[in-house]
Amino acid sequence: MDHATDEEFFARVFERVRPRVQELFKLYRVAPEDREDVLQEAVLALWRKRIQVRDYEAWLLSALRMECLRYRRRTGRQIYSALDESMLERLAAHGLGDADLSLHQDLRRLIRRLPARHQALIHLRYGLGLTPEETASRLGYRLSSLKKTTTRCLQTLRKQLGRHPSH
Repeated sequence: MDHATDEEFFARVFERVRPRVQELFKLYRVAPEDREDVLQEAVLALWRKRIQVRDYEAWLLSALRMECLRYRRRTGRQIYSALDESMLERLAAHGLGDADLSLHQDLRRLIRRLPARHQALIHLRYGLGLTPEETASRLGYRLSSLKKTTTRCLQTLRKQLGRHPSH
């Protein structure tokens, strides 16, 4: 391939994976000002291995995951420190990609350590996708109590995940 063809080829590959790239940046909490550098490292790794690679899109996403993890380690940030309802809802609502699978497995393991009523709350609210009102009704909670209990569950999971060895 000549230089112009290489650029066009990589531009097409990137366009196809752009939505997943943005998801990975959000999942790994890569600061907006650092995203271009992290992506550039992954693209450079792909460029170096381009002759050996069969599936450029999958390889680029895999390399980007590794670069995001390196970024997390360099910046000393915890991927799990921002565990909140939206992350649980996203994990419950969408099919799991490779990047999400490890987090999902960690969460399931830690949720099993919660008291049974808290496990039921997490299952109903995020596993089955019930509204807070439906969840409160099923568990016999007042809505205000459910919200407080949910907050406590999330705090407990955040603490446990913070102590949990990462990748």
